[in-house]
Amino acid sequence: MVSFVSLSPNQTKNLRTGYVAWAILSLFFFYQYILRVFPGVMVNELRGDFSINAEQFSYFGAFYLYAYSLLQIPVGLLVDKIGVKKTVILSILICLAGTGLIVFTHNLYLAYLSRILMGIGSACAFMCTLKIVADFLPPGKRGFLNGATLTLGVVGALVAGKPLSIAMDLFGWRHALLLTLIVGIGVLLLTIFLLKSPTISHKTESIHEEKPSIIQVMKEILSTPMVIVYAILAVGLYTPLSVLADLWGVAYLMAKYGFARGDAAEVSMTMYIGLCIGSLLLPWLSEKYNVLNRSIRVCTYGIFFAFACILMAPQLPVMGITVLILLLGAFGGAEMLCFTGVILYAPKGRTGITLGITNTVNMIGGALAQQSVGLILDRFLWKGDLDVHGNHLYKSEDYALAFSFLAVMIALCCLVTRNLKKNTPCTKIAECMT
Repeated sequence: MVSFVSLSPNQTKNLRTGYVAWAILSLFFFYQYILRVFPGVMVNELRGDFSINAEQFSYFGAFYLYAYSLLQIPVGLLVDKIGVKKTVILSILICLAGTGLIVFTHNLYLAYLSRILMGIGSACAFMCTLKIVADFLPPGKRGFLNGATLTLGVVGALVAGKPLSIAMDLFGWRHALLLTLIVGIGVLLLTIFLLKSPTISHKTESIHEEKPSIIQVMKEILSTPMVIVYAILAVGLYTPLSVLADLWGVAYLMAKYGFARGDAAEVSMTMYIGLCIGSLLLPWLSEKYNVLNRSIRVCTYGIFFAFACILMAPQLPVMGITVLILLLGAFGGAEMLCFTGVILYAPKGRTGITLGITNTVNMIGGALAQQSVGLILDRFLWKGDLDVHGNHLYKSEDYALAFSFLAVMIALCCLVTRNLKKNTPCTKIAECMT
């Protein structure tokens, strides 16, 4: 525990500035999560308004994630060059431009461009927040703050569920998104007037002692076997959430259980409630009891079980499917443990870019999974049925078959966990993060 009383006035001011910076960046992370998941809530409206099939709709999720993931490393370099505040302000402006574009356009390709802009603008949110936590906040609180950051993002996803559905029913989907544009303007103003970077205290000169090329650095990272193992597991833990909660879960629940859109969104978004619980409790328990790898292994098997039940079980009562989706999200919180493992095995002095590469692989995996579902539905499973709006109609069995490759992938991740040591100490995380 760090006491403000034991610090000098300058250190106290610096610490408080760090906490304010973390809060504002976490708020931005919250906002970008709304932008990430809203297509899953507006699936019927977007498909009807733009007259698109499932494969074309999948690009609304995929283009966002591709842009987000491919910008991770460039954004890391940009942050080092111009600082956190300027990077975040520029990013929020790009998000606002993307949101405004989709609100006012009726052209499908401009709508795709808007999703690319949102992905580009969102790319720095998580990385900048982790950087503030790692560089300026007390080591004993970093795990909790990282989990709390993810939790705030999850709350953003929850806001994109039932409340956004209600706004759509009252005002239409374009006006509902216009409200998110206003929220984004508020986040921008807070960033401009309140975000300040803490004083950089140490190690700046050592960073410039050697300047290997980005290719050399990436080769060094990618030749570290355990970094690759944890990155693969992070993808396996993340993609079910990406596919179900971010894009296809509402449509699947409507098809299988006959839910109204708002009710389906509410049930689907309980996955994020579970993720809140898991991302806060799992890092704390794993560090306290020194069971990082054991926790990852248990959660990977847990995700496989919950996901298999969601796909294969006959119609369950509302409470039953809600509990399964909640468990899927809670076990998905182990994704943060995979990032912890990456930090532990990252080459010395390469923690930031190692996290960037891991997050890139993670998000590309989510994008490919989302897009694959749409492609499988349209190319292999659609039987020519149309709904009243002229959209392609799919049965719950079609969705389950389209999701089945994810179950195979998670099963392979269960095998990968056998390569993890029994115990990987979490006690040096603070040293690795600085």
